[in-house]
Amino acid sequence: MDADTANSAAMDTILQATKAAGKGNVIAGNALANLSTAAGMDLEGLESGERAGLLMEVLQQNQTQTQSQPPSDPDAPYPKLDLTLQGFREDNGRIFIPPTVRYVEKTMRADKESVLARDALPIQGDEQFFKEGTRLIYGAESTVWKRGLVSAVQAHTITGALRIAASFLSRFPPGPIPGAPKAVYCPTPTTPEDELAMKESGLDVRRFRFLDQESGAVDWAGIREDLQEATPRSVVLLYVSGTVPTGVEINASQWRILTTLLAERQLVPLCVLPFQGLSSGDVDRDAQPVKFMVHEGLPVVVVQSFDAGMGIYADSPSIISVATQSTETKDRVDSQLRAAARAYHSHPAPWGAHIVWSILSDSKLYPAWMNEIKAMSGRLRSVREKLYDVLTNKLKTPGSWLHIKRSSGMLCTALLPPSQVSSLAQSRNIHLNMDGSFSLGALNAPRIEVLAKGIDYVVRQSIREQEEAQAQAIAMELALAAAREQAAKEEAEAAERAARDAEEKAREEDTLLMEASIADAMEMQRREEEEEKRREEERREMDEAIRKAAERADMQRRAEEILASIGAMN
Repeated sequence: MDADTANSAAMDTILQATKAAGKGNVIAGNALANLSTAAGMDLEGLESGERAGLLMEVLQQNQTQTQSQPPSDPDAPYPKLDLTLQGFREDNGRIFIPPTVRYVEKTMRADKESVLARDALPIQGDEQFFKEGTRLIYGAESTVWKRGLVSAVQAHTITGALRIAASFLSRFPPGPIPGAPKAVYCPTPTTPEDELAMKESGLDVRRFRFLDQESGAVDWAGIREDLQEATPRSVVLLYVSGTVPTGVEINASQWRILTTLLAERQLVPLCVLPFQGLSSGDVDRDAQPVKFMVHEGLPVVVVQSFDAGMGIYADSPSIISVATQSTETKDRVDSQLRAAARAYHSHPAPWGAHIVWSILSDSKLYPAWMNEIKAMSGRLRSVREKLYDVLTNKLKTPGSWLHIKRSSGMLCTALLPPSQVSSLAQSRNIHLNMDGSFSLGALNAPRIEVLAKGIDYVVRQSIREQEEAQAQAIAMELALAAAREQAAKEEAEAAERAARDAEEKAREEDTLLMEASIADAMEMQRREEEEEKRREEERREMDEAIRKAAERADMQRRAEEILASIGAMN
């Protein structure tokens, strides 16, 4: 087993042990107490083999209790899986508190002169807190930190820190147009609360492309194109060591190119580190982009939170810091940061800040916490790989899920559209953010299966619905085509009938004309025959008249001859 796998297994084991202790398991409680003591007070107190054996004993005890529980009802409704909650979660839904933090809290509660009995903190907050906190960002060997040139104030929650930072940036440095709101460019997508913090501080919120919705990777071309067109002296909101809310991260070479672009365009980076250490398992490595920008002379404003790494969400201390170039500049920035903070609190809370600096400044607690961070980061990486493996290899869910494996930090995106996110909540009682992002902190092996099966279900359901819609569209198109074909056929038949009718009518008209012509011809022939007959009759009558006239003439001649002959005789 490699180191990362071992760290991931150790973190799962700690979570299981915490759950068992919460249920009253004495062995688990003692194991956690021993582990906390070993991690916080005497790192050499337990050998690695003894510690592993103790944890395995707790895990086996917890598994025995789990196996003895009756099987669940297969017809029961799906249990709620809320992945919108922040932080590492135990199986009972409570925030996971690392052993070092538990040890410090226990010590603080036992101390009668604890931080709770002290006077209120000044407006800027606990100086020990942001001194140790900024060391994580800028590095103990950095010039700005060693020379004390880092201006900082304490805030409550990362959103509160963003609000103070945005309020400071709305006035300093001056914008390109006097009196006009300064622009802040937020990556797409950005959480609504972060955008609101920018807007309510007087900044003009604009967007630049960041997430490629098709591949789930960084839209590197879109980032460069949009920021190349950004107004000079504007603010650019950048998430370091785990982007919120998608987990998509810019790589080292891209950070170098982006730093050059920001410098050329005179843009002010507002860097937010919500999960320092949880991306790579190394707090120094996760802060490298900020260190590089500071080294290159950019006017970086940094917001950092310890919620995820220490589980102190209830108190949620955060830091706003600015690396300056001189003590005079630092004094001016200190004054402006305090003025910006004054609008949000008169004094910040001491409890969480005391926990943070107690761990970061202790020679034994700090390395123990670093090991816890590494284990938590390993668990997050293991969860990603397991979720990717189940979706890709076991369930063979349609689509590419490589972006899950490549993301970093506490958050991840399933790249599901809002319709599928709603379907996942309604059909499987699995709740993601509406943009498809979710927290990995509450996922263990069984819940990974539940989430993967839920995603597989809604994706396949969506495909089925799309196929059904396509089939319906095809059927509708075929029906329309058939209707058009039928209409064309009927139109052709009507045209053919009309042509036949016209032809028949023409034939009838021709027949009538022919019959009329024949009748006319026959009538003419009859008339001609009658005329000929009349003329023949007239000729006969004339001939008869001529004959009779001839006969009369002949008879007259004969009579005359007779008379003449008689007269001669006489």
